[in-house]
Order: sequence, then structure tokens, then C-alpha cells
Amino acid sequence: MTGSVRFGVVGLGEIYQLAHHLAYQRADGLEAVVVCDLDEDVAARTAESLGAEACTDYRRLLEDERVQAVDLVLPHNMHYEVAREFLEAGKHVLIEKPMTVDAAHARELVDLAAGKGLKFTVNENTRFIPAYQAALDAINRGEIGDVTLVRTLISGNEFERLGDPKLWKGRQDGSGGGTIIDAGAHSFYLLKWMFGEVASLRALSDRLVDVSQVEDWSIVCGRMRSGALFSVESSFTSGGPWNERLEVHGTDGLIVVDQHQNPPAMLFRGKRDHEGSPLPGTAYEPRTWKYNSIAAGIESFARSIANDEPADVAPEDGAYAVRVIELAYESVATGSPVTL
Repeated sequence: MTGSVRFGVVGLGEIYQLAHHLAYQRADGLEAVVVCDLDEDVAARTAESLGAEACTDYRRLLEDERVQAVDLVLPHNMHYEVAREFLEAGKHVLIEKPMTVDAAHARELVDLAAGKGLKFTVNENTRFIPAYQAALDAINRGEIGDVTLVRTLISGNEFERLGDPKLWKGRQDGSGGGTIIDAGAHSFYLLKWMFGEVASLRALSDRLVDVSQVEDWSIVCGRMRSGALFSVESSFTSGGPWNERLEVHGTDGLIVVDQHQNPPAMLFRGKRDHEGSPLPGTAYEPRTWKYNSIAAGIESFARSIANDEPADVAPEDGAYAVRVIELAYESVATGSPVTL
């Protein structure tokens, strides 16, 4: 394939405007030829800024021969049906996390794409955050010895969206859940990518925003198949800006990644290294790290199409994250641990 990969974009809400739009503005190896949103004015303004065509019905893209790939930025409950339609129409598909709200549906999409020879994966920005890449490099070099404990925390302010019953975010039928499926999708992908599979887990959740139907706090903990322990905590009721924190504890050291600290990734070698050392290649970018990593995921997907090579984010890992999410909700419902 030569030239830019031609995308259709479906869903032009907040996360598209803050992050996805960056990739198409850069126009390096990809371009948006059609953008679609139910809001006609939003579609028209976005299309004008990109030199693209606007529409309000995504089905128009199914038979549009100009569109080689689609970027789906939709409510969680729409992911499976819309992605399946585009795959059946022969389009490459990049979808926002979580891949689906049902593990069987995620597996079905992965198999459908493979059977048709199409590229399909989730736009998991975790893979493209420099601090996580630097942490994995240090772990692979043996800087902290054997990993004993992995802790993640994703926190942000969702008071407004969870408090509006008209929005899909706080509705069970729109989001499929709260922190476990939304923020947890990132952390469970990170665990699989960096440390391998989960062996067992147990989960707790709670809700502070009463009008919401979904949990706004959760903790999922357990053991990895490697033998290391893990805990994944998520909160949508933090008054501060969005943040992600990762702690990787090992027999010989500790790595801490925190997008609010400067520098964001630190390595501590042994119990007497109180100052630590910054991991190389990790800049302090508190306002842009999230959006740049999402845009990088779109650019990476376009390269995988252009070069006919596997996507950096393995689709199986995106589907695996949905499976862990499903089991975490099972643990919440039963109050019991779950073995994978």
C-alpha cells in the first residue's frame, strides 16, 4: 500500500476532539476522508478543519471505497455491533477501549478480522506512553530483579458526566459498567503487555455518585501467573486532573511512574536509594501525555496497515483485558475470588 491510509472516523465527541484529532491534523501517513457524528454541526466543523467530508449516518462509510479503515470513538455498548459491520464490509477497524462490553464478542471480532485478513485492534494508548515503555525496558534489563508486586492507580474527575443521567457514561446500558471496565481496561492491558497473564483475582467496588448506575471506585487484586502480586485501583471521584500511577516492586529495586511527578518515571535501586534516578526518555508533560499517546496509537495502526505488519497493540491482548474485566465483575457480584 502506498500513500496515506484513508480513514473514516465515527464519533466526534470529547476524546476525539482532544486526542484523535491530533493524529489527523499531523497527516503523516494517514488522513481522514469522512468524519461522522450525530451532531451535524460538530461533523461539519470537524470536516472543514481536516478537508474531509461530513455525515451523520455511519452506514454511509460501509460502502465508501475511499475509506480503507475506520476509527470508532463511540459509547462502549456500540463497539461490537458497529465494529462487526465494518469488518464484514472489508474495512480495517481501530476501536476505542474497551474493545467490547462482552468477552465473547471481543473474541468474535478478533477472529472475524483474522479470517478476513483485516487489521483490527483496540486503540490502547497505554502501549504508547513513554514512561511505561521506559519502565518495561528497565525491567527487561533486570534493573529491579524479579517482580514481586505491581500496583496501578487511575484517577480522575467524572462527577459531572456520572451525575447527568442523560449521558451514557453513568448508565449501565451505555457504558457496561464504571471504573472496572473503563479505567480497568487500561490497567489489565498493561498487566498483560508488561507482565503476562493473571492467575487469580478478587474485586471490590463502590459508588459515591448516587444518581449514577455504575461504580466510581474499584480495586481488583490478585496474583499473576509469574507469581507476582498485583492491585488495580480506579477512581472517578478525584477532584484533581486525570492521572495514572504505576509501581513495580522487585527483589532489587522499585520503579514508580506517576504523570503528576517530575520526572514522571523513577528507578530506585535497593533499600538505601532514597533519591532514585530518572528513567531516560520520559519528559514531564502533565497536560499532553494522554492525548499524545492516543494520537500515537492511531498513527501506529495506520503504519500496520501500510506495511502489512502486526499492530503494536495485539488484538488478543485487548480481548484478554475484556475477559479479565468480566471476571472482576463476577467477583464483585459473588464476593468471592475467581481463578482464570
